Amino acid sequence: MNAIAIRYAESLFDLAKEMNQIEAYSKDIDLIRNVFESDPSFVLFFSHVLIEDEAKCTLLDKSFKGQVNDYVVNFLKLLVRKRRMRYVMEIIEAFKALTNEHFGILEGILYANYDISAKEVKVVEKALSKKENKTIHLRVVKDSSLIGGIKVEINNRVFDGSIKNKVALLKKELLRK
Repeated sequence: MNAIAIRYAESLFDLAKEMNQIEAYSKDIDLIRNVFESDPSFVLFFSHVLIEDEAKCTLLDKSFKGQVNDYVVNFLKLLVRKRRMRYVMEIIEAFKALTNEHFGILEGILYANYDISAKEVKVVEKALSKKENKTIHLRVVKDSSLIGGIKVEINNRVFDGSIKNKVALLKKELLRK
């Protein structure tokens, strides 16, 4: 991870800790991450040098004021003014890593080819929490390359229960014989 991203994430985490609002800041950062992930051109817009910083800051105010903590909005404005918005996704990931470490949480991604219900996600989280002896939080990502089943990634470990993987394993086994 980029040293710049880590430095900014640590600063935001220290502020959250000082204000005793780590959980609230974490939720705000999740919202911001969802916005920036929904359309990658947002990051390009906010890091573009030909667009005035004031216009970017005004847009941030209109977009997030009242929805996220003022300090978090001001943090985003600081990133704009310091020309660090291109690192925003890395900063978010570093901040999430710090908050997860603080709360003893492992964060992962659940890949599925279909819309999976929140209840089903909770069942998977609970099963993996028992296996890992930590609290697991999963983010759902739709992956059309999977034929069926699910795949979960947690800290570079993959739990693959997809049909695509089972077919690949079967093919490998048949080719070996």
